[in-house]
Amino acid sequence: MIHKLTNAFTAFCIGTLLTQTILLGYFLAQGSLNADTLTKVIALMNGIDISGNRLQQIMTQNEDREQPDFEEILQARKMESLEMDMRLRSQDQYRDELRKMELSLRDKTQRFDERREAFNVKLAEMEQGAKDKGLMEVQKTLQSLDAVQAKEQLLRIYDDERIDEVVNIVQAMPIDKRKDILAEFVQPSEADKLAEILRRIGEGYPSTSLINQAGGE
Repeated sequence: MIHKLTNAFTAFCIGTLLTQTILLGYFLAQGSLNADTLTKVIALMNGIDISGNRLQQIMTQNEDREQPDFEEILQARKMESLEMDMRLRSQDQYRDELRKMELSLRDKTQRFDERREAFNVKLAEMEQGAKDKGLMEVQKTLQSLDAVQAKEQLLRIYDDERIDEVVNIVQAMPIDKRKDILAEFVQPSEADKLAEILRRIGEGYPSTSLINQAGGE
């Protein structure tokens, strides 16, 4: 079956070729072979209307299509180059703006950190000043008490784990008043606490506070 179909197709192709050759030979012999005649022959062999108008329109469609000239191509390339330059310029401008914003933000952050640090320092100074002023008031109060009462108050502050305050208060007292109060630390437990107070005073810890400065003013 396939063999028969193949033979039939081959015969058809040969017949078509012979027909085209005969027609071309005929028109050539008649001297009427031209573009219109050739178009009609091709149309006829491909099942298109004998006038060949449709085929001729298809064949000449690409020829009639307007092709851009050199100036148009050059202008188009110039426009593409201009658009690219504008995009690059816009990107550079945007990048510069971002850099300026970053620098401005960094400068503002630095100024804020400096103000915050200055505020923290001032706050710490105020807190320390208030603390030293309070200790000075405690010192004056203890100096107004007799030695036994002053010792008891110092022991309470000591037992409250505020040993540094005790050391500062004792340091700021006049020598005579300090000697009278410390002489009352006679119990063994009191003697141990006195030893710790004297050790810290001897090591200079804590460092001299504003109480001494206030006492000298």
